[in-house]
Amino acid sequence: MKKNNTYLTDDEIDLNDLIKVLWREKILILSISIVCGLIGYLFASFKDKEFKTEITIKNPPIELFETYYFPPFNNNNNNNNNNKVAEQFINNFKLNFLSLDNLQSFVEESKEFDNFKEYLKSRNISAKKYFVNKINQVKEKNLIIPNKFFLVFSKELDGDIFFNDYAEFIKKKTIVEIKKNLKLSIENKIIIFENALLNAKLINLENPILRSTNQQIQVVNDPEALFYKGSKILSQEIIHLKKLFLKLENEQFNFEMIVDKPFNSPVEATSNFIYVAAGLIFGLFLSLGIVFFKNTLKNN
Repeated sequence: MKKNNTYLTDDEIDLNDLIKVLWREKILILSISIVCGLIGYLFASFKDKEFKTEITIKNPPIELFETYYFPPFNNNNNNNNNNKVAEQFINNFKLNFLSLDNLQSFVEESKEFDNFKEYLKSRNISAKKYFVNKINQVKEKNLIIPNKFFLVFSKELDGDIFFNDYAEFIKKKTIVEIKKNLKLSIENKIIIFENALLNAKLINLENPILRSTNQQIQVVNDPEALFYKGSKILSQEIIHLKKLFLKLENEQFNFEMIVDKPFNSPVEATSNFIYVAAGLIFGLFLSLGIVFFKNTLKNN
């Protein structure tokens, strides 16, 4: 029992000694912490200031694609398929918008932003490298806000104009992709109808074959037996599809996409405080390390 009391007394003595050492070296601890805090402040002051701009994008109206997309043969839910095209446009736009390769291409193709291009050249970095972690979707309470994006940029870039022009650039790129997909869809359908037309002509079937379902009379419209439509209807549908393909060539799909214009604001209003706080914390640990090292040398 006596032995335990001795250990307890030694622990108390060690703790008291530690407090005395820290108190004795308080000037050193405070000095180093303050100096490191000042270094953090100076670093934040000389660090390039950055700004943030945000933009809100509007989904395209599904009616925009009604002319060019129709259900496959026996599917009558046309609106559902138009929705799918609109969803594909939105998904493609998002992927294109956040692509660093597209940002690189936009900067290279743009005839504006000379100051920014000179800045990149002076730093010997590409636009792709510059925009890493500087463009993404806006979040609130860790939840992504649909169709809202932000861009972080330095003073060498006119972020508002850049972000607005970039959104239009991506819109055009995405429209080109959607048009390409729709063209492939129409071309495939033309091939299918032309094959069905050949089969209809082989059996001399001009008029469609009808069938009764649920007290209704309908044209047989199965993909495997599409020739049952008859050569007259198939010929007209092929003509319609080819006209549709030609119309698609000149289609612009114009619609207003930007809801809220970009605006500037400091990226972090407390950025200086963060650097100062980090400097103070680093200085505190550094000073404590020095004090313990000095104390160890003294005891030895």
